[in-house]
Amino acid sequence: MFASALVLAVFGGIVTTSAPVAQGVPQPKPATILKPAEQSVIGTIDRFEEAARRLVLMTKEGQVAFVLATDVVVRLGSRVLPTDALATHHGRRAKVRFTQAGGHRTAHWVVISSEPPRIAN
Repeated sequence: MFASALVLAVFGGIVTTSAPVAQGVPQPKPATILKPAEQSVIGTIDRFEEAARRLVLMTKEGQVAFVLATDVVVRLGSRVLPTDALATHHGRRAKVRFTQAGGHRTAHWVVISSEPPRIAN
């Protein structure tokens, strides 16, 4: 049974209508916002642009750029580093966990290898 076929009310010049609603029938929940899936990539730190908060890794496929999230965690071994320390680790291996939306990669977690950078012969 329907609560009402159509309700039309005028409140202060505003007209509102309501569609028929079946009693006892569960209503669908509003769509939930899904976070983009997190991915990871391993490469060598090529550069860090502090003003733009942009980290660039060199991988086998080429350069991969990330913008650091405001809550990014940067680790070197068991230590947590400030983001500006990324500029001092050029040439070290790193793993970056990131999300991708609208063609932009946002880094949420960066782990820098404790091994010193490899020197090319």
